[in-house]
Amino acid sequence: MTITIQVAGVLKEQVEDGLQLEASTVGEAITQLDLVDTGELILLVNGRMAHWQMPLSDGDMLKLVPAIGGGTSL
Repeated sequence: MTITIQVAGVLKEQVEDGLQLEASTVGEAITQLDLVDTGELILLVNGRMAHWQMPLSDGDMLKLVPAIGGGTSL
C-alpha cells in the first residue's frame, strides 16, 4: 500500500514531509524511515491515534509527532 508520511517538529530534519512509501503497518513504515534519536512519538493515521501494529490502507496518511516533555517536578 502506498501511504504518505507527515512529520512535525525536529523530525523534519530527518524526513521529507509528504514522503510516500510502501508499507502494510505503521511499524513497517516507521522502520523504513530509519529515524535516529526520536524519543517517544505520537502516531496518527488519518488524524486518529494509531499503534505500531496497526494495518495501513492505500492512500493513508501517517503523521509522526514527537512527544513533548517538560515542566517542573513537584
